[in-house]
Amino acid sequence: MEWIDARENLCLVGQVGTGKSHLLVALGVAAVQAGHRVRDYTAAELVETLYRGLADNSVGKVLDTLLRNDLIMVDEVGFAPLDDTGAQLLFRFVAAAYERQALGIASHWPFESWGRFLPEHNTAVSLLDRLLHYANVVVTEGDSYRMREARTKGGTRLNKPDNPRGGD
Repeated sequence: MEWIDARENLCLVGQVGTGKSHLLVALGVAAVQAGHRVRDYTAAELVETLYRGLADNSVGKVLDTLLRNDLIMVDEVGFAPLDDTGAQLLFRFVAAAYERQALGIASHWPFESWGRFLPEHNTAVSLLDRLLHYANVVVTEGDSYRMREARTKGGTRLNKPDNPRGGD
């Protein structure tokens, strides 16, 4: 839990089904047990929350409330593409947390591909610059646990998907 006290980020990146979400949840539970305040979102939930703040002109208050936590976990980053406003809101969140709070991020996209779901190149570069500056990066590898379990149950022949970077 030293990374939380140091306000460093944890970035989990890897193929679909390789345990990123489970690891993120386990670390969140351990952080709570260690006395940290933790908030957990999917990327879609976080952006939706920030959109609501934008609509009623309270996005600053929403960010301040989020930043009262010691660790903010965001799963499924890149699962769905963001529009320009959503990308700017996500950047604003990461920039606000930079050097102030620890972030736990999970994504099936390698960092060099984040431009595929962040529509503006400069936004992607600036977001990653802040996210990775003080980051511990863990790359998960291997086959999907879910697909491996489905294969062991038998009966259905499952082929590997053509797009190994599809949803998690």
